[in-house]
Amino acid sequence: MLHSETKLKNAVPTGRQGSALLLIIVVTAVLLVLTAFLLKIAYNSYVTANALWEREEAFWLAEAGLEKGKAEINFNPAWYTDLPYFLEDNLEWLKVGAVGERDSLGRGYFKVVREKDRDRLYSIGYKGRAVVVLKINYLYPPFKTLSWEEL
Repeated sequence: MLHSETKLKNAVPTGRQGSALLLIIVVTAVLLVLTAFLLKIAYNSYVTANALWEREEAFWLAEAGLEKGKAEINFNPAWYTDLPYFLEDNLEWLKVGAVGERDSLGRGYFKVVREKDRDRLYSIGYKGRAVVVLKINYLYPPFKTLSWEEL
């Protein structure tokens, strides 16, 4: 029995008994941290790409709204959706307070706003969290766009 105990003591050096387990724990911890960083980078890339995509769709929805508004004005020059508002280009009023004419298109929608007796037309495109406001100044008849801008 004494001989087998001696073999066992010689097989495992006394100063290094837990070093392999400690090395595995450290390597696993480092790999977990790297995995977390990579997942965070991938998630941020996805969120950024999705936000850009929604903003692009909101822009084109707003463009569609401008075209609808132009058609309405060509058909009926007296057409309007709201009474005159005292502040020009008030984004909060345009997004929330203005009545406008709302129309869905795909998974988003747009709102067209024309104030009575004003020569400007607004269109607000909504897609997810993205909101884009476009404005044109025009002359009529015949309908002629003087300026186009994104607010």
